[in-house]
Amino acid sequence: MPFTDYFAAPFEPEHDAFERLMKKYEPKILKIVSQNAHMYGNYLYSPSDRDDLLQIARYAFWEANEKFDITKVDTEKNPENVFIAFASRTMNGRLSDYLRKHYKNASREAYSSTDDAYDIPDESPEPQRVQMLRLLEDHLPYLSPRETQYLNLTLFGDWDTKQIAEAAQVSEHTVRSWKKSLRKKLAPLKEELMTKGSRKS
Repeated sequence: MPFTDYFAAPFEPEHDAFERLMKKYEPKILKIVSQNAHMYGNYLYSPSDRDDLLQIARYAFWEANEKFDITKVDTEKNPENVFIAFASRTMNGRLSDYLRKHYKNASREAYSSTDDAYDIPDESPEPQRVQMLRLLEDHLPYLSPRETQYLNLTLFGDWDTKQIAEAAQVSEHTVRSWKKSLRKKLAPLKEELMTKGSRKS
């Protein structure tokens, strides 16, 4: 059962209990984000990168709450202390996975730019993530919160359908429906990019 079943006050809705739990441990969440960001500081280009880390950490905290099994806690230990240790491991794991992939992508881009030093220079020196956000900027207002969440987690967090379904507490079928809707809404962007590509060639 979720840890909030233990943490909640009598008759307190689960959502309210979770919000209260997250607020209580927000300083710890921020500290974990800061520690992970510090290790990969050279590859985080803007404040929005750190915002992504905070979002990932908060999802991981929610995931830890859902997966926590209080029946496995030793009777001599404080359940809340055990939960926070478990949540911290979950957050560190998610952030580490994301940052390693982020680091690999950044390193690959840096290598490519060095390798092409005597070739045609790149017209856009911006990081790839910033370029993607710039392309999507005009289309984001038309996306639902769920579609935006899906886009962010798949594009920048490299989450798969199962992970998103577990974090959002929905079925994988529902997540796939977000993907389908997202493709329809971003179809004009795809056509725009194809048109630009044909003009350059």
